[in-house]
Amino acid sequence: MKYSFKKKIIAVTGAANGIGRAAAILLAKEGATIIAIDKEKKSLDKLKLKLKNKCILKNINCTNFNEIKTNLKDIKIIDGLVNCAGIVHQGDMMNCSEKEWNHTINTNLTSVFYISQYFMKIFLKRKKGSIVNISSVASSIKGVKRRFAYSTSKAGIIGLTKSIAVDYAKKGIRCNVICPGTVDTPTWRKRVLSSNNPSQARKDFNSRQIIGRVAKPEEISDLILFLLSDRSSFVTGSIYNIDGGMSL
Repeated sequence: MKYSFKKKIIAVTGAANGIGRAAAILLAKEGATIIAIDKEKKSLDKLKLKLKNKCILKNINCTNFNEIKTNLKDIKIIDGLVNCAGIVHQGDMMNCSEKEWNHTINTNLTSVFYISQYFMKIFLKRKKGSIVNISSVASSIKGVKRRFAYSTSKAGIIGLTKSIAVDYAKKGIRCNVICPGTVDTPTWRKRVLSSNNPSQARKDFNSRQIIGRVAKPEEISDLILFLLSDRSSFVTGSIYNIDGGMSL
């Protein structure tokens, strides 16, 4: 299946690593210019070296709306948005402090609201646009142990996605959400290595998916590409599980 992203401008949050980085690389390969948004400057610089003139760097903390407005005011045209920025807080309700709760909700959910709201005015002016949000199977899809704040934030993304889809469908804007299982990202590897038994932790993560392994970021970015493209023009408000059977 061929896609045409030539002359398309796509913003990707969390673009420096993991799913966001894989999406940025694939979209650039298909001809898009990427607005790469992330708070990790060093990792953004590495992405720029790879994508070169196909990449516009925006070193932004997406939980700060004033920072978003200041740093993105030069962006006048955009065709699509991918919200990938996020963190994983581990712990049940009794092991979640108010600070950890607020940080998780702000990073995973409020940032999606801020960025989507900011770019929505451009989508509305152009009467077209596609938003792809990254949630998780650990959300309203499935209960996962020790993911209290994380699952709550990711369930919120599903609700946010459906609300945007309903409100703006007749104005040419689509919004869909992807719910991955465990994905092999730098943050996941850090969690594995920091565990008491990294070898067992890796086995446990692999076994959560009935396929028997975790996903590669590129396996998520393939669907992102489809949902941003005109080939998915009749798709909005949909939830896509890419979880190796974890939700079954």
